[in-house]
Amino acid sequence: MPLSFPRSMTRAFTILEMMAVVAILGVLAALVLVGVQRLDASSMSAADLARQRQIAAAQTKYAADHDSRLLHPRTTVWDSPNPYVDLVNSQDGYDVELRDADNLYQDALSRFWVRDFGDGLEDTGETDPVTGQPLYIEVPDALSSGAAWDYLDANIDAYRSPLDPSTRIRSYSLNGFVGVNVCAEDWYWSEGGPFEGDFIKYAVPCPTSMQIRQPSMTMCSIAEDDPSAANNTPGFNQDGFLVHPDQDTAYWYDIPALWDPTRINLSNMDGSTHSIRVSDPDLYKTLAQPDSGPGYLEHACPEILQIQQRLLPGVLEFRTLEDLPD
Repeated sequence: MPLSFPRSMTRAFTILEMMAVVAILGVLAALVLVGVQRLDASSMSAADLARQRQIAAAQTKYAADHDSRLLHPRTTVWDSPNPYVDLVNSQDGYDVELRDADNLYQDALSRFWVRDFGDGLEDTGETDPVTGQPLYIEVPDALSSGAAWDYLDANIDAYRSPLDPSTRIRSYSLNGFVGVNVCAEDWYWSEGGPFEGDFIKYAVPCPTSMQIRQPSMTMCSIAEDDPSAANNTPGFNQDGFLVHPDQDTAYWYDIPALWDPTRINLSNMDGSTHSIRVSDPDLYKTLAQPDSGPGYLEHACPEILQIQQRLLPGVLEFRTLEDLPD
């Protein structure tokens, strides 16, 4: 015969009990979602570090094939025919013979890691909201014309961070103080540059790997954002990555990309990678202010100090022309 139970044993859940169960399930679902999001962010950050490690390896391979000469951080050809000619008559303490100017120019040009000859950029039809200048984006020719292309296995994806939310094809920039013949990017020593005046103190040539005194602490690559571009246009990370080397000066010319708001990833010249923990979750909002000027951003924070320390350690501590190495 069928079993029967007392009425007291078959009561239904109350509304309060159902609500408690739903609430518990909601909390569990939220925890799972947060865990999945953190895992996904961690996975993309690991992929970002792997691509930067590949860029550092390309530096090493290129130097091995070119008598220790390094990839140059610039990406765009100079407006003037040869900027080194200006050094001949410079009053800033440079000792450059006119006959060497063309050699310096050709040497640097051959080592541009990404190289735009004018047809490597595409006009977006928009203008920069700060400068009023036309906005351009890179096209694949700018990458394939650069000296790094073959050393990155002709893989266009190697130039782009998986964290980059924009449509740009290149997320990474090289350290603007490494691989140069005269000074950062071989350009910003000049009058009218972002560090005009005392920047001559930091004009230390570093075209070869032999001049990297602390490769495990010297930045090779970093993901760079371009806050001076219109909000709906990604920009193309023109030239190398620069911050002012003086550790008493909180001055950014370029800023690191903070697509992962918790860390700044970079690679070092020895092929290792490093993550700088971001102290302020609103740092990106502070840095990327469109009214701050075209890249000239001031903000005191621990992150800029850590990056300054990795520009060219063992060399850029020099503060006067008299202290510069021979």
